[in-house]
Amino acid sequence: METTTDLLKKVFARWGREWKGVRMDLGILGSPERALGREVLEDTQGQLFVLERLPLPARGEREKQAMNLQGLAAAGLPQLLPWLSPAPGTFGVAEEGYFWQLRRWAPGIPLPRDSYAQDAWRGAAAAQFLLAMKDAAQRRPDLPGNGGRNFTLGHYIGHLMEHFQRMMPALVTDLTPMLQELKEYFHYEENTPGRFGHGDFHPGNILWGDQEIRAVIDWEFCGQKPAAYDMANLLGCLGMDEPAFLTGPMAMEFLKCLQENDFLSKQDLHFLPDLTAALRFAWMREWVARKDLPMITQELDFLWLVLDNRELLRKKWTLG
Repeated sequence: METTTDLLKKVFARWGREWKGVRMDLGILGSPERALGREVLEDTQGQLFVLERLPLPARGEREKQAMNLQGLAAAGLPQLLPWLSPAPGTFGVAEEGYFWQLRRWAPGIPLPRDSYAQDAWRGAAAAQFLLAMKDAAQRRPDLPGNGGRNFTLGHYIGHLMEHFQRMMPALVTDLTPMLQELKEYFHYEENTPGRFGHGDFHPGNILWGDQEIRAVIDWEFCGQKPAAYDMANLLGCLGMDEPAFLTGPMAMEFLKCLQENDFLSKQDLHFLPDLTAALRFAWMREWVARKDLPMITQELDFLWLVLDNRELLRKKWTLG
């Protein structure tokens, strides 16, 4: 479907905004898989917004996400861009067979991919955000994401392997011995309470400012997760960019700050390398969906690198 100017104006007006135009000159960070379309819109007062177009069946999950963000903001968590309400009790509109959501636009300084992991301040800022999110979620036990069964990677990966068997059977042969290496972690995960997590916390989902985080985006997977889930996802993304980043200044400051503030238990810390490896299976799903063979190969190499060096990582990552 082509998103016409008339349709954008019509949808934008549902939030009581007076249309000025589309800002083609402004970028929008975020995964392209999360929405069917995104536009930066400007109103006549010069305020900027991001309008997302989604499949109508996504409405339920997206409204739940919006309630989570609203609750976290009300509990004092900064650096959020909550979805705006077009009418009391709603967080989007249905129009032309799609579901639409609107949030404020925020600028971000592009991440310098070759050097960002050398910035210790980024690790401290990311850690402070996770600590603030933990406190905010604890203050709001009514959050939709605080309810239900804890998400476990062992269960999720079981379904993923069935998917890989259909899509790329040879990959299952490569991944099966890795699952054997993770059996102890999966047992631990099944018997350990989780907590509210972002679910996709990594450097690319952070709008960076000058020495600070301006906002964290892409909350599609927020909810009950293993306690170290967001930590492991960020560390795994650092390592995929460059294995040396796993023990670089950003990673070490991130780990230091969280350990000094008792973010996770000793057992969670022990299994952090295992969780880092397990989470890469979810990323493998993206590479398989895109049929990106170079990334699949890189992911397999990285998985074995983490699994083979778990003891070294435990020593490096355990501070104090």
